[in-house]
Amino acid sequence: MIGKEDVRRIKESLALKEGPILSLYLDINPAKPENSNRAYALRAKDAMKALGVPKELQERVLEVLKNQVLEAKTAVFFVGEKLFETLLLQVELPLVSSLKTTFLGEEEHRLLTDGALAHYGEPFLLPLLYALDEYERYGVVYLDQERWRVFEIFLGEIQEVGDAFLALDTEAWRRLSLDAPGRRFHLGGISRGGAGQDLFAKRLAAWEERFYKTLSHELEKMVQEKGFTRLVLMGPEEHTKLFLGYLPKRLKERVVTLLPSLPHPGATPGEVLKRLEPVLEEAERRGEVELLKKLEEAYPKAVFGPEVLERVQEGRVELWVLPWHLDQAVYACDGVFFPEEARALAYCQNPEAKPLALILPELAAGYAAKLEFVRGEAEKELLERGGMAALLRW
Repeated sequence: MIGKEDVRRIKESLALKEGPILSLYLDINPAKPENSNRAYALRAKDAMKALGVPKELQERVLEVLKNQVLEAKTAVFFVGEKLFETLLLQVELPLVSSLKTTFLGEEEHRLLTDGALAHYGEPFLLPLLYALDEYERYGVVYLDQERWRVFEIFLGEIQEVGDAFLALDTEAWRRLSLDAPGRRFHLGGISRGGAGQDLFAKRLAAWEERFYKTLSHELEKMVQEKGFTRLVLMGPEEHTKLFLGYLPKRLKERVVTLLPSLPHPGATPGEVLKRLEPVLEEAERRGEVELLKKLEEAYPKAVFGPEVLERVQEGRVELWVLPWHLDQAVYACDGVFFPEEARALAYCQNPEAKPLALILPELAAGYAAKLEFVRGEAEKELLERGGMAALLRW
């Protein structure tokens, strides 16, 4: 599972290299018809050729694309004279997929085309860094029939946390899982009654409370150590709801859903991920729609449409929201303007056309604006509102 340590290593490696570096982000998602028969290799070849990438570097990249099985949605390459780094990601990255227009600037040495983002010169890390910072890191607590398990999901990959809940008494959990509501006080088919039942119920309730509070404390420590930003609870409904009730408020607020167990115990990480993928996708898209609603409610501290670009360059934008498929063009002329604005400036001679997607990193960093990209229904709504939105500082 890729993490910030991997990117730190790559950045350090890139910093030590002399000469220009090819940075190539390629949509290779096998589920897309446009990627059948390794069509992405042709797109990569065209992009590298247009940028004037040395033949030797091109051939090294194409060797991988044409001859290796790449089971991923996005392939990332950093290639130089004595450098060859490849990252295979199970997620799509903003600025890369389904860009409609091709731009090539001689000074920029960057190219955007359908499903590819390439740069030849200084290392271009924005899409990767954005993914590391913005994709949620999920912690999945799975109340299996035999034991409690925890899975970490990040950037479309899953791995089981091997040392999770070491303090858990598995035999105690087995007994507790059998004491489901409706049969808790029935032993051997005979219902307890009277004072004996009351005492038994009190003891069981006290033991149950200690059990769940202990695991709640363990989960809180794990969330801090692993950096989980969201949580999912999986298991029998009576137990997930009970456990949820014992979580402190700060953890409850991170729980996005409760899900039933998988049909059989001992599920593999792959089976857990397959069950969760559509749920997490829905949660992400729902969160983006809610973000736009919050911006609408924040007016006048939030703006929509072309005005945002001007507010960014005034240093007023705290959060800059953009569509995932960004194909807008701008002009650079003592500032950055949309084409219709640049034409209206009498003092602007020979404005240079640039893709907004490529000048976005420098623009956002230069004015300390945090980027957020939205997809699906939120992207559709954003495009209907002028293609971008912003939360203002003042």
